[in-house]
Amino acid sequence: MLRKIRIILAAVFFTGITLLFLDFTGTLHTWLGWMAKIQFLPAALALNFGVIAALIIMTLLFGRVYCSVICPLGVMQDIISWIHGKTKKKNRFRFSYSPARNILRYGFLVLFIAGLLLGAHSIAILIAPYSAYGRIAANLFAPIYQWANNLFAWMAERADSYAFYSVDVWIKSVSTFVISAVTFVVIAVLAWKNGRTWCNTICPVGTVLGFFSRFSLFAPVINTEKCRNCGLCAKQCKAACINMKEHEIDYSRCVACMDCIDTCKDGAISFARRTQTKQAV
Repeated sequence: MLRKIRIILAAVFFTGITLLFLDFTGTLHTWLGWMAKIQFLPAALALNFGVIAALIIMTLLFGRVYCSVICPLGVMQDIISWIHGKTKKKNRFRFSYSPARNILRYGFLVLFIAGLLLGAHSIAILIAPYSAYGRIAANLFAPIYQWANNLFAWMAERADSYAFYSVDVWIKSVSTFVISAVTFVVIAVLAWKNGRTWCNTICPVGTVLGFFSRFSLFAPVINTEKCRNCGLCAKQCKAACINMKEHEIDYSRCVACMDCIDTCKDGAISFARRTQTKQAV
């Protein structure tokens, strides 16, 4: 049930935020603009302390729900990974536990912060998740959306209807288009092969929220008495954070997707209060 709720909410946020980037009329911002305002980095740069505090409190309570529901780049990776899993049945359980690459995680975070402080914003926004997704949506998805709109406009005109109107489709900047394409390819390849590698290795927001999620009150926990070491949860974990040998979950990398709970056939994993479970943390 929790996994289904997460998927529904993620679909709502992903669709809404994507439409914000695709909308050339400006009308959707009246209804969906709040989705952009609760994105972590835009809120931080705007000094919106209320939003930042709410996101951190949410993370301290439930883990990295932001990464699995609100962040459009994270949801895009899940979609790509899901498509790969559907290509062949054997790909359904294709992940495995790997230790955290903390040197890379904190190295990219330092690079990001240094880029902001030193005025090298072009470097910082390359790995900022909302900026990265915004470039992808605006430069790669928007032309497709506009071509589809023009097709509907052409069809409507033939039916003496002006419900749609044609718009010019053009590339605003070749360099930005290339950067967007390269970013999309890199993220897509990582998601296709290893799920949430970008989130847990490169993304500065993932690293920051990962620090707080280590202390989350509620999280997926393993009941060692029920677990029979089948390993299916680890093979389904796109964050590669479940160590079945030690019956431990790396909560700094867990994105609270609930896939492990849905996969376990023995009810050995549940979303519960960590201090009340027989779980090594």
